[in-house]
Amino acid sequence: MFRTHKLAALLLIAAALPIASAQRTAAPAIKNIFWQPNDLQQGSPAFFTVELSRVPRRVTGKWIDKDITFFKSSNPKIWYALAGDDLETQPGTYDLTVTAILANGRPAHATKSIDIAAANFESAAVQVPENFVEPNDTEKKQIAEDQQLKNRAFAHSIPTPQWSGNFITPVNAKSTPSFGASRLLNEELTSTHRGTDFPINEGAPVIASNSGTVVLAQELFYEGNCVIIDHGDRLFTIYMHLSKIDVTTGGKLKKGARIGLTGKTGRVTGPHLHMGVRWNGAYLDPTKLLNLTLPKLREIPAATRRTRSRRR
Repeated sequence: MFRTHKLAALLLIAAALPIASAQRTAAPAIKNIFWQPNDLQQGSPAFFTVELSRVPRRVTGKWIDKDITFFKSSNPKIWYALAGDDLETQPGTYDLTVTAILANGRPAHATKSIDIAAANFESAAVQVPENFVEPNDTEKKQIAEDQQLKNRAFAHSIPTPQWSGNFITPVNAKSTPSFGASRLLNEELTSTHRGTDFPINEGAPVIASNSGTVVLAQELFYEGNCVIIDHGDRLFTIYMHLSKIDVTTGGKLKKGARIGLTGKTGRVTGPHLHMGVRWNGAYLDPTKLLNLTLPKLREIPAATRRTRSRRR
């Protein structure tokens, strides 16, 4: 009888083993999601890092109704993306959804909630030549043609990042707190400033903030002499009001290459450089982009600096 009960007990244990094994869950493929800067505001760029437990085929994301494409580092389990939220994004909490396609073709998903705080945008009244407030018919035609040129430039597509390392200040001058400012022009027209101004005398050299391809280099009505650089993956920098342009459309530039000289062309109140940053149709604060710590893409570190990002 004892042997019978013992045998029955062993059979019960053996029968339970597959159930216990089936109840074990594999470690999540997406381990962590980080970003910098720690605290995002309206118009902030954001550098995302995704850490995975397995090597994926690709990693994508969606945030504030915009698609994000991640690229892998030298560690195939760590993927990066440089993105941002538009200056007109309303303060609030927005979910970043990340999808990794694993080696077996199966998707893995993760979501992080990201807070966007209100930015303190300034307002000011400025005086400009009247034709920049009330352009005539000929000038209106030029403005429409300029818009087509800009649309074509921003439609340019390089699927992979061309930048490497930190973005650098394009001129030897300090910026003003002008990004997102609301400006009343000649007490008639309200305009939102979508870039950052660097007051500097005419004729100073202007350099490319990072490597990329020139997608526009010519005089426009409002922007004056203007250069737009595509840094890959829908990220562009814009340089306006130049007195001279030293590059041509289609040219490949390295970080620090001279693109022209500062000036006061277009709609200005005096000599300065206007720098703009646009990602995936969103306008970002150039000064915050310049403050990001970014990897050199040929020497990407194998680990993420968690001290510069926040775990949720």
